[in-house]
Amino acid sequence: MFEKLYNVIYLLGLQTIRYSKRFAKWLAALLLKPVKAVGTLVFTAAIIIDKFALRTFHEVTEDFKALNRQIRRVRERSTEGSAAPSGGFIRLFKVAVKRYKKSFAYVLNIIMPIASLVLLLSVINSWSGRTFALEINYNDRVIGYVRTEAIYKEARSEALNRLDISAASAAPISADKGEKDLIGNAEYKLKTVKLSQINDSATICDKLIANSDSKITNACGIYVDNAFICAVKNETDALSVFDSILSEYETDEDNATVSFVEDIEYVQGLYPDNENTVRDASYLDEKLHSKKSEAKYYTVRLGDTISGIAQSNDITSAQLYALNPELGSNIYVGQDLLVSKEVNFVRVQITKTEKRTVEIPYSTVKVNTDSLYIGDSRIVTKGVNGIEEITELVTYVDGVRVSAKEISRETVRETVDEKIQVGTKNYSYGGSGGSVTSYGGRFLWPTIGANSVSSYYGKRSLGGWHGGMDIVRPGGRSTGLTVVAAESGTVTLAKLNGAYGYCVMINHGNGIVTLYGHMQAGSLMVSAGQHVSRGQPIGRIGSTGNVTGPHLHFEVRVNGTKVNPAPYLGVSTKVNS
Repeated sequence: MFEKLYNVIYLLGLQTIRYSKRFAKWLAALLLKPVKAVGTLVFTAAIIIDKFALRTFHEVTEDFKALNRQIRRVRERSTEGSAAPSGGFIRLFKVAVKRYKKSFAYVLNIIMPIASLVLLLSVINSWSGRTFALEINYNDRVIGYVRTEAIYKEARSEALNRLDISAASAAPISADKGEKDLIGNAEYKLKTVKLSQINDSATICDKLIANSDSKITNACGIYVDNAFICAVKNETDALSVFDSILSEYETDEDNATVSFVEDIEYVQGLYPDNENTVRDASYLDEKLHSKKSEAKYYTVRLGDTISGIAQSNDITSAQLYALNPELGSNIYVGQDLLVSKEVNFVRVQITKTEKRTVEIPYSTVKVNTDSLYIGDSRIVTKGVNGIEEITELVTYVDGVRVSAKEISRETVRETVDEKIQVGTKNYSYGGSGGSVTSYGGRFLWPTIGANSVSSYYGKRSLGGWHGGMDIVRPGGRSTGLTVVAAESGTVTLAKLNGAYGYCVMINHGNGIVTLYGHMQAGSLMVSAGQHVSRGQPIGRIGSTGNVTGPHLHFEVRVNGTKVNPAPYLGVSTKVNS
């Protein structure tokens, strides 16, 4: 059984291999068909190109091969001595031109474009490094080339300035010469030159001076804000003078920059060689340490004002105060006021960063709460001012601060808002007939349910002086109505008090005290030393003490003196007559 199974597997393997080979051959033939087709097309195209497109090329090649063979034969004959070499070659050239006319034309059609291209590139290369410029001819010498006439004029103007720098000297360059004689006019010609031959105005200026008739020398000119100071032989000496001035203001601060306010220029060139123009370093040092302008003072005269003095001297009042720190609000005749500081010939400025802190005021946030009575408040969160650090770029000129520009601002401590709870709770009690009332005055109405005045503050018709205000309920029945604190404060008295009967006194600060008299026995709701809130009940209306009937006697005392309570309550200031 196993032998039969083995035979079946063996035969199956043979058939698989056989059909796999057939499939591979079929697939290869199928894939090679397009490749062969493309190859055939390429080969055919090559034959066609070679046959037709390159036909002339093949013909020319054959002609030149034939011509080469003939040249060898002529050379061999000339070696054997049978013919003159030059004559044989000339005849050969004439015959070749006639016989191979088409080949020579073909070669020329190729060579001529190439030669033209080479010639064009040569011309472009030759002109790429050249440009048109004006040739400057001065005193029969070509001194340089400039792009425009304006550059020459600028150079001539600078040359005249240099040669005329010492016009006030004892021995000027040429006392009898005019400006045109110092530097004459030049002639221009348009030329093509190399870019490297183009000159700037400074170079032309030096060449104009060098070719003038003046006595000149090579030196370093010192200019301050474009104004010529002098020239020194050695630029290093000039630099050392300026550096010594800056060194007086040097600081150890890393962020400080020391420089001159004025624009300092060092111009190396040709200058008139005379004692008024070319100086030594000591003269330059003395000049730079001099004053550009002296301090100016104004003497106060009768009728002068600070603003008038400032205006007449082209400064502001603030600047006048800054120049005179000791100046107060008053001035007197004969007083000398500084209106303009002295100014150094060269000023030194120091620019550096400085830091300062400023406080940011906190805000107050009020939150209503019914846990407090109207008029009372309570600080929940105490306010804290914030702190900011400001970085500024500050400039000092000769030690005086002249400007500051803010660079950055950083919060060092955050602001904490102050939160205050404000009471909204009304006092209302059963049997008292209502709630607390305000008539727009500083104090609340001191009773609930009693809003009539039976006797005002002032002199009474029956004699005597009434120091307060008697408050009752219209139509009577005032007994038992609630008495409230007109304002928050501290109770200083709460007891039976002579003619006032049962009485309460409250200190509200700033010397102000209120008094509530004739209240019911046993009705007092506060005690001495207790803090009470605005509108808080303190007792009930009664008729204790020296009274003719139940009412509340209300007084306001300022620094111990009884005053009219009406304005404090926001009601009519009527007094007893």
